[in-house]
Amino acid sequence: MTDDTSISWYEDDKLWEIMEPVMFTEARIAFTTDEVDAIKSLCKIQNDETILDLCCGIGRHSLEFARRGHNVVGVDRTKPYLVRAKKAAEEENLHIEFVLDDMRTFHRKNSFDIVLSMFTSFSYFEDHEEQVHVLRNIYSSLRAGGRFILETTGKEILSRIFLRQSWSEWPHGFMLEERQAIENWSKMHNTWIFIERNGIVHRWDVTHWIYSGTEIKKMLEDVGFSSVRVYGGLDGRNYDNEATRLVVVATK
Repeated sequence: MTDDTSISWYEDDKLWEIMEPVMFTEARIAFTTDEVDAIKSLCKIQNDETILDLCCGIGRHSLEFARRGHNVVGVDRTKPYLVRAKKAAEEENLHIEFVLDDMRTFHRKNSFDIVLSMFTSFSYFEDHEEQVHVLRNIYSSLRAGGRFILETTGKEILSRIFLRQSWSEWPHGFMLEERQAIENWSKMHNTWIFIERNGIVHRWDVTHWIYSGTEIKKMLEDVGFSSVRVYGGLDGRNYDNEATRLVVVATK
């Protein structure tokens, strides 16, 4: 069994390598076009606006926005993901700047009209203030009137759909998951065990913050955003007991 506890879980490239086919299924990639349609409608994105795709992963949103003519910068800390994203952009002759960096350090003052944080790529860090620092970087990177869209799983949704344990089968192995809400429901502790087809076992302890709609709205207002709207999905539905995702659009 591999179990590297010397680094934080989100810094373990092996985790992201093994989880790549789990997170980026063909169905999820195919749905990207619909997601970008919804994002453009919800944020009223104009054709000449510049996009920052923060924690872009394999670049599925970066690529789709570039196909539609936007200037796009994609940032991620996982090099293999950026290699895949760059290769895809080159194959389609798309001009996208991909940057290897951490969301805690990347910022370009007054450079973007739109910043994306999609697919629960926020709230990884041990200290709450590190999340706030990321939001400050985003605020600084936006131009006046720019919009930040955050898409994640809200605390309210997690409490409704919570499963203590689950498992799933993938072409390259089996995924076992165990979950526990900790610190008064401010964080979720996950134990991820992945068993490869060849019998190699990987284990990670994944702890991340979970925020309610009200909590994330206040965080964004506190860093300076003038308007913060909370939705229950990219389609703009209400954030209520039938919400499927926590989606927040904040305007500088």
